[in-house]
Amino acid sequence: MAQVMSASAIDSAQNLAGKSIFLEMGARLGVIDLLMQGEPFDVEQVVRISGANRHFVVSYLAALCKLGLATQEARPDRYSGTPALPVAVNNCGYLLWALQSCAPLIEHPVQFANNMPDAINTYVRNGEHVARTSKWMGATDFYPHAEQEILQANPKKIIDFGSGTCGLLIRLLERLPQATGIGIDLSASACQKAREIIEAKGLSHRLQVIHAPVQSLIDDPTLLKDVDVVHAGFVFHDLDPTQSQVLPSLLATIKAASPRAKLVIADAIPDDAPWENNAYSLAFTFLHTHFMDRKFPSEEGWKALLEKAGFMDVTLSKPGLSGSRLIVGH
Repeated sequence: MAQVMSASAIDSAQNLAGKSIFLEMGARLGVIDLLMQGEPFDVEQVVRISGANRHFVVSYLAALCKLGLATQEARPDRYSGTPALPVAVNNCGYLLWALQSCAPLIEHPVQFANNMPDAINTYVRNGEHVARTSKWMGATDFYPHAEQEILQANPKKIIDFGSGTCGLLIRLLERLPQATGIGIDLSASACQKAREIIEAKGLSHRLQVIHAPVQSLIDDPTLLKDVDVVHAGFVFHDLDPTQSQVLPSLLATIKAASPRAKLVIADAIPDDAPWENNAYSLAFTFLHTHFMDRKFPSEEGWKALLEKAGFMDVTLSKPGLSGSRLIVGH
């Protein structure tokens, strides 16, 4: 029997790097989604989904079992995820977002330093990869807080700005059988992947995917009508809220279209001090400032933006993600 590494041990840099390699491969094979769904699956499913040969798939799953991220069922060739898997996905998500999703940026610092506008148009990140790793990092230490805020409202209609592959909306609709959802995202590849997942889960009649910038709702707010909850996960800072009137206009549009809607925002603030304990926050702020031409509002700035749009009951909390805030407005 293969020796299993302790899932309770704090990941060393070496273990985190190793797990990240296997999880990135697994995402591309379709294995991680199968493991995270909670139901056992067989090797042939992975072969069909991925197109990889059976020998490779068996070897890959055996490696995940050695890491304690998967376990082999009593029936031969059937596997399921372990409780350690979501934690590994959460932790490795940070590393994969930083070094792979952001690779086009951090590989070209001179180009961004000397001509940021041209570099922004030249060195473009993969939208689907950004969406996936953004969903992974914070999966256990941040996003559950936003999810709980939404569930408390018992909404019938939810819209998610920057929905990526619609993981949040899918989870919510599975727990709220009477609810419908709309996901809107700027990435065509993420939207296409979302539609494939939604169809496979039989949710196409309840969950609509829109490929468009969220600011398009200012000109046509039809989708916002009668919405109970609006969620925006790390989207609003990309609207340049400290320099542009786009976000104030969008917030006012939301309030006008659905005056009773609950607004749940997960977003960033500038460098969270002390910096030695918040390296991620410092890097996130630096990347957005020097590679994306974006500046984050302070806590007071976020609150002022919402209150000006008519959201008078505004709270900010600090869950587990360094440099982030959960902002709720009514």
